[in-house]
Amino acid sequence: MKRTISENINPAYSLHDMNVIAFEVNGNDIVMRTQSGMVKTTPPFSQVDGYVEFHNVRWNHSFIYLLGVTGNESTFTGEKMFLRDFISKDAPFGFSVMEETYGYNTTIFNGYLSSSRGHHECFIDICHEGDMVFVEN
Repeated sequence: MKRTISENINPAYSLHDMNVIAFEVNGNDIVMRTQSGMVKTTPPFSQVDGYVEFHNVRWNHSFIYLLGVTGNESTFTGEKMFLRDFISKDAPFGFSVMEETYGYNTTIFNGYLSSSRGHHECFIDICHEGDMVFVEN
């Protein structure tokens, strides 16, 4: 098992086009599992089996934003909730990652979520004081 601590600006792996299938909470840590691993961001850009860990998550600053899918024009609908509440209430789900944004201690994924709530455009905002670690199996 290879563990790579992320340099937030230049991560060693990408989750673009991956389908997140689970968040596992252990105290203040989150393990984010995808259906088909991650892609290395350096040549030869291979896809590998693995998952991502977020350590020392700041739960009061970590959110999920669900936006209504109404097309390009119409009224805006949406919902914001704490990430921990979403994880405890909305499993199972599938979240397709379309974009990733990495900052100093914040990681944001946006894409599309399918769950018991329906189909939504979604932003997952994870604030973490500890490391973000890519684990390659």
